Amino acid sequence: ELEFNGCHFKNIHFNQHDLDHCTLIDCVFEHCDFSNVDLSNSCFKRVEFVHCNLIGADCSQCSMEDVLIDHCNCHLCNFSASQIKSSHFKQSRMDESSFNDCRIKDFLLNECSFVAAEFLHTPLKNVDFSSCNIEGIALSATELKGVIVSPYKAVSLAKLLGIVIKD
Repeated sequence: ELEFNGCHFKNIHFNQHDLDHCTLIDCVFEHCDFSNVDLSNSCFKRVEFVHCNLIGADCSQCSMEDVLIDHCNCHLCNFSASQIKSSHFKQSRMDESSFNDCRIKDFLLNECSFVAAEFLHTPLKNVDFSSCNIEGIALSATELKGVIVSPYKAVSLAKLLGIVIKD
């Protein structure tokens, strides 16, 4: 149960360590590698991940508040059962990541890729995916209530729900 407060990490490879149940407050991670690291049950408050690698990281059951994920590779990252509040994911690859059973509030997305990502049992009301790639996203009708997408993406989501669109 580690706690980091007010730290700035640059070019660090955490991939040999498990950091589950840790607390990160007012920390910045630049060009760090968290590939396949267990960060489950951790608390992130005012934390920035910039140009980091989180491929396959386990961020399940985390509390994330005021978190920035900017230009990161989070392919296959697991955020399931996490609480994500007032956070911003920006120009990051979230392909095949899992956001199942999450509670999301004030979640800002800019130009992220969520190809084949899962959002099952995660209400997406007021989440704006209009600048993101959501091809092959997994969700059901209940998660879609109140989601914000571009007209082109709305057609893709309609196909996901089994709706046939005919000219």
